[in-house]
Amino acid sequence: MKLYDISLRRTSLSISDRLVAARRLDALGVTFVDGGRPARSFYHRAAIELRLRAATLIASGGAEDLAALIAAETPAVAIVVQGHGFSVVREAVRQLVRAERRVIVEARDFFDGWLIDPEHALEVVLTAAEAGAETVLLHDTAGKLWPDQIGEIVEAVAETGVPLGFGSPEDGGSAAKQLFAADAGAGLVQGSYAVVRGGLDRVDSPSVHSAETGIAPVPCPRLEQTVSAQKAIGGVR
Repeated sequence: MKLYDISLRRTSLSISDRLVAARRLDALGVTFVDGGRPARSFYHRAAIELRLRAATLIASGGAEDLAALIAAETPAVAIVVQGHGFSVVREAVRQLVRAERRVIVEARDFFDGWLIDPEHALEVVLTAAEAGAETVLLHDTAGKLWPDQIGEIVEAVAETGVPLGFGSPEDGGSAAKQLFAADAGAGLVQGSYAVVRGGLDRVDSPSVHSAETGIAPVPCPRLEQTVSAQKAIGGVR
């Protein structure tokens, strides 16, 4: 299972501190560090100063941000789709692929859409994949479903063979949902492993979730670095 960190999407940290945090997350072993919307100043400095060993820096935004996402010059891009038609999803992904970006499609409200019209929701996934997305991240935006329901739906979608990810709001049930989704076939799990509260004051390794859920822990790459990363990120303000 791969980890996709979105801590920096919602931070008021300075650019320098965000760069430090990205390095700490890289040491923790996450696969993707999402720098948030394509603010030119941050990504310009990241291109010059940031040298990640394991993680890939990713810019994220909506279909309206295509030009800025390409200008950010990150190797990978997450495009957030919510209520968009098939043609918008298809064209946005194709443009990013033509620009030689790895593309993750974050399908917001996917599970609510599935409950209303499974065929339509499934078509969004297939459209994104056929256009060239490497992963379609199913997002439980409303956060109303139980973990076992998440698992059942992810398992059904996984039958398409499309590489899937999972994301959800950070509430009390998010850890269990992540584990059910991973067990059902989601190879990429999105979350804030460096929790942002004004500053980056702690790192939450997925391995600790087992104590909350009773489910076997999901291995975290480079787990031996977790403690040092926690202390280091705790010093970022």
